[in-house]
Amino acid sequence: MPTEPSILERKFLPPEQLVEVRERLRSEGRVVVQCHGCFDIVHPGHIRYLRFARELGDVLIVSVSADDVVGKGFDRPYINEDLRIENLAALEFVDYLYLDHNSWAGPVLELLKPDIYVKGKEYETNADPRFLKEKELVEGQGGRVMYGSGDVVYSSSTIIGKYRQRFGMEQERVNFFCRRHGVDGPALGGLLDAVDSRRVLVIGDAILDRYVHCATSSVANESPMLSVRPVGEDWYLGGAALIARQLQALGADASLLTTIGPGEHGDRFTAGLAEHSVELLQLEGERRPVYVKTRYLVEETKVFKVDEGRQAPLSTQGVQALAALLEQQLPRFDAVIITDFGYGMFGPECVRVIEGAAQRHELPIYVDVSISGSSSILKFRGARMATPSEEELRFALGDNESGLSNLASRYFAECATEKLVLTMGKRGVVIFHRSPQPGARLRTDHVPAFATHILDTVGAGDVLLAAQALADVVGASAPVGLYLGSCLAALQVSRIGNDPVSLDELRAFLEGRSELRQG
Repeated sequence: MPTEPSILERKFLPPEQLVEVRERLRSEGRVVVQCHGCFDIVHPGHIRYLRFARELGDVLIVSVSADDVVGKGFDRPYINEDLRIENLAALEFVDYLYLDHNSWAGPVLELLKPDIYVKGKEYETNADPRFLKEKELVEGQGGRVMYGSGDVVYSSSTIIGKYRQRFGMEQERVNFFCRRHGVDGPALGGLLDAVDSRRVLVIGDAILDRYVHCATSSVANESPMLSVRPVGEDWYLGGAALIARQLQALGADASLLTTIGPGEHGDRFTAGLAEHSVELLQLEGERRPVYVKTRYLVEETKVFKVDEGRQAPLSTQGVQALAALLEQQLPRFDAVIITDFGYGMFGPECVRVIEGAAQRHELPIYVDVSISGSSSILKFRGARMATPSEEELRFALGDNESGLSNLASRYFAECATEKLVLTMGKRGVVIFHRSPQPGARLRTDHVPAFATHILDTVGAGDVLLAAQALADVVGASAPVGLYLGSCLAALQVSRIGNDPVSLDELRAFLEGRSELRQG
């Protein structure tokens, strides 16, 4: 005996079937009303608006903007399209539903030709060009535009901004992201298997991270300053060297191109690379210092930090040596990663040499910066991918006010980078895909932060960059790389220190992720 179709199956129809229903209703002389919107969180204002619309006719069709065309910010819609459709289907006065992948309502209005198109009361005096085109289209087809009563006003954006932490929807957002983009165990396993034998050249300053562990802290007797007593210390390879080590840990072959001045710090840095089998390509004759960042900790809390080093650009001879070294070495690599901490290595001529050499050898470039040295991501042009933080992008563009999509559009226009991966700390990471059509809305994917216990954020951006670059090099999709990078970043921030995440740690973490076990 056939089963009765569910409410969702009865109401949510494919476009060709919905057109047939619309023609039948027209032949029966029934009045069709249409509403269109995002309906992110269905609140009392939505309920009264939809009920008002249904009372104007015989049948109510609601067209819902799909996730990829909702222009309300990188992390909107908060509720994914499947759940938004399901929520509306549960309302008795909604007769049919349609998921619209267009950036405005014009195409679906032309498809369904409603007798009445209902908008909120605020549109009655709205001069938005898209709405005016919608109004002209409806009236040109013989329909009418009417406005809701507006007696109860709510805002999904306000509700989400105020209460998002109480909704517990973050895991559902991750589940939907993985379902939508095919992120699962086999996809991630295939990526990690494909990494083997890939060769990546990392270019950047030599940096050592020093962690000094202190037993106690107090206020000194002679003045109101903090007093600590060191009891031990740990040294780590930081910056570009950490990226190279993370690439090695994931199974790739990584080489580091840098400059190392004389002295004990240079010896420690060189020995650390050799210990972890990272090939060193050194520009000889450049006496630029190894930069040491010392953090003093009491238990797991950092109490202060001391940076040793000075800004030192490459000499003219150093740039020439770099050009010769790249021409000799690049044929054996699959990609180039540049990480600029603003210590002067990446002057205009150095950047031109690297970008030109990579272009001649048809190698993709992946770039990152750190504003600690006042470096700007805008100096790198034509990269395959850039991974600045939100703060670093705002610093580069001199803009602390605009929305992220606006910033991303301006960055793409200036630098011609293909993909922009923006890290946002506890809010996770978002990737912007450059559109081939000028003026088109950017396509974005957002992954919430996976970390539940944050101890040390040093190196999180570096390991994420390593994962994103490797995923792209082996041909994995950007969302798969975004997910893998988020996993590495979550593991990195959950412990003190700057060691890379091991493959065993990563596999154990992936085995515990519920979204990878869907279905």
